[in-house]
Amino acid sequence: MKRRILQSLAVALAVIVAGLHLFHPDFGIWALMTYVSIQSLPDPRPLAFVLSAVAILLGISLVADGALDPKPAYLGGMALMLVYIAGYFAWHMFGHGGWWPWGTGLGGHSHTFLEILIGEGHLRADFLALASKIAELALLVVLGLLYAEESG
Repeated sequence: MKRRILQSLAVALAVIVAGLHLFHPDFGIWALMTYVSIQSLPDPRPLAFVLSAVAILLGISLVADGALDPKPAYLGGMALMLVYIAGYFAWHMFGHGGWWPWGTGLGGHSHTFLEILIGEGHLRADFLALASKIAELALLVVLGLLYAEESG
């Protein structure tokens, strides 16, 4: 019973996380389609958002169909959630992608971890980013519990 609840919660959270990334108004599928149409990739986020969202949905489908062992899927999901969370902070802490070689105008000033976490901008000002980080963190925890249960 507990496993079933955790699995259902994991699926719901994973669909939310995938949806937030796939349909993000600035970095989701529409931005990627724009970049494809101009044959340029000035910002890596749309490609990363769309590919990772598709990977999440594919993972859910493969596990549900029994085509993929859940343990590696849980580990992969946990790794992706860590990449999302760390990537958000890294993007803002290291100049808003100023390191991205093909980007123009992406650079900017860097922020401290605390500025991003509790400062006036970023998570406090961006409900979508805050919702995404909460969903990702929750999914990370639920996948960790499922992995521990599978291993135990």
